[in-house]
Amino acid sequence: MKKITIGFLLLFAVGAGAKAQDYKKVRDALVLAQVPGNAGQTKLEEAKTQLDKVLADPKAEGKAETYLLKTEVLGTIAGNEALKAKYPTADVEALQALKKYLELEPNEAKIKEDRYAGVNSAYSSLFSAGVKYYNEKNWDSSFAKFKDVVELGDILTSRKWTTSAFDTTSYLYAGVTAQNAKKNDDAAKYYSKIADRKIGGKDYEGIYDFLTKYYLNNNNQEEFKKYLALAKEVYPNNTMWKDLEFANTTDNAPLEDMVKKFEDADAAKTIDAKGYLDYGDYFINNKKIKDLDPSQRSQYTSKAFYAFSKAADLDTANGLSSYNAGIAAYTLFEDAADSARKIKGVTTAIKSKRALADKQADSAADNSITWLEKSYNTLASKANRTNTEKNVVGKAADLLYNLYIYKRDRTKLLNPKNYDKYDAKSKFYDSMHGKF
Repeated sequence: MKKITIGFLLLFAVGAGAKAQDYKKVRDALVLAQVPGNAGQTKLEEAKTQLDKVLADPKAEGKAETYLLKTEVLGTIAGNEALKAKYPTADVEALQALKKYLELEPNEAKIKEDRYAGVNSAYSSLFSAGVKYYNEKNWDSSFAKFKDVVELGDILTSRKWTTSAFDTTSYLYAGVTAQNAKKNDDAAKYYSKIADRKIGGKDYEGIYDFLTKYYLNNNNQEEFKKYLALAKEVYPNNTMWKDLEFANTTDNAPLEDMVKKFEDADAAKTIDAKGYLDYGDYFINNKKIKDLDPSQRSQYTSKAFYAFSKAADLDTANGLSSYNAGIAAYTLFEDAADSARKIKGVTTAIKSKRALADKQADSAADNSITWLEKSYNTLASKANRTNTEKNVVGKAADLLYNLYIYKRDRTKLLNPKNYDKYDAKSKFYDSMHGKF
């Protein structure tokens, strides 16, 4: 990336427009400082001395040429490494003087005659200082410099003093340094100018990520939707935008609306594996659902189980999807088993109620076993497991041990011939504890 530069020679129309002797002394010294063979640094110092005299005169206040000369002298000093060290704020002062000059002479007549002297060197000085602080990870100081770079760059581009239409690099630096300095409001301000122009490429994708999440977290729906649409347009292959869109929908929609949306999309077969995972996660982890009583929550846990099992069906090689389905079913199993244990009494009605709870627990246990074993078999046979997969296959084995103990103990009453089978299964998974 290249910073913008003004495509003009830094030359003066010598003496043009000079009205007073003091102004002429400043100009003469500055012109001589640029003539090859002259002692440039000495003449720049002389120009600064003469400028200070002009600035000390109250009559100079409010005159466009006063601020023009201040821009030219301090901007040129900012481009001289030796003098820049002596006058470290020369570049910033040159920018402020330029703004005042343009306020007093908006037609730019005199600065055009002087070929924009000092402006380019002030820009380069500000930019270099910003990069220096950036490399030192001094984010606050770097951001302060790039704020000025952006402001000066906007003057150059808006007034067509450069062939560049937009100072992309400076806006990028300003946004990045603001973000690193934890000034997210400022980061959004600078990043948005880049995104509004649909600027793409590997260096800019993070900008769209920042803006969508920033406005989502601030619940600014209008701006969130605007930058989400731009992100999808500029980076159509990034699946993150769907996740953010889903997160926005789930955070704001009533539960009944989400259920209907899910059921309609499921019936229309418009949900992919990732979408089913998202819905499953919503139905089991959404805060509004977690805050419900267990009896009310179970209907959403059932939907989570269905969504996770559909995701696993669509992506059979993904042992994590199967595990999610198994966990949702295991939650239903625990709830039903706890409910059955709490039912006390020997009346016919109580026995019937407990039998129903036991039946629900048995069904959920069978579902959990089916999906946890799919997960276990997929991941246990995998050669190179990630840390997450290692953790999941170990937990799957532990849960399967619990489930087969439950199945084994239930057979004592229901089907004793299966006792040995379930006992062997429980012992197998017990032997896998800690091996992954």
